[in-house]
Amino acid sequence: MESLSKLITALSSLAWPAIFGFFLYKFHKPIKTLIESARGRKFTIKVAGNELTMEEASEQQRKIVNDVQSRLAAIEKHLERKEEISLNTEAQPVARSKRILWVDDTPKNNSYLVASLQEMGHIVDIALDTEEGIRKFEESPYDIVISDMDRPEDKKAGITLARTIQTIRSDVPYFIFCGGWAAKNLREESLSAGVTEITSSGTTLLSRLPLENGS
Repeated sequence: MESLSKLITALSSLAWPAIFGFFLYKFHKPIKTLIESARGRKFTIKVAGNELTMEEASEQQRKIVNDVQSRLAAIEKHLERKEEISLNTEAQPVARSKRILWVDDTPKNNSYLVASLQEMGHIVDIALDTEEGIRKFEESPYDIVISDMDRPEDKKAGITLARTIQTIRSDVPYFIFCGGWAAKNLREESLSAGVTEITSSGTTLLSRLPLENGS
């Protein structure tokens, strides 16, 4: 019996390496593909309906974090200069869902901002060019319009669209979210075309959007 017990123990000790070897052989190709995918950073995730590579997702997160940190630093400096801070204790209006039209030929670059708006309960529709943006705007009652500036059909597409939106419904807040150069150098032209605000900061954009009732 003792010999049998030792034999079973010996076989058991050999079982796990054998099982591991079998699975390694069986799933060799999938494992190899998985490792190569990880090395090439080919994993993708879905954010606001857009498929992003891990590199694209990390870059958007990095920009958002840097943007928030810079804005918080500016707020901190502003508060330090104030001797007294008055708090508004009035009741805030209950927010309702807003319908937002976002026009951008590369919408996945805005995935995290769109996801933030959706998590707040707002509806975000995407248009890829000026023509589609105008068509959707005429078909649906949007509360807010957001556009990028430069698109293949027009280097100042954001301003061009703003002028058209003004002729259809001039009471709809219109925002341009673009690169730093355009936000600085095309600001006056944008505001003259009826743009509510133009910015390269995602944090500023979300803070300026009139998402509360009555705003």
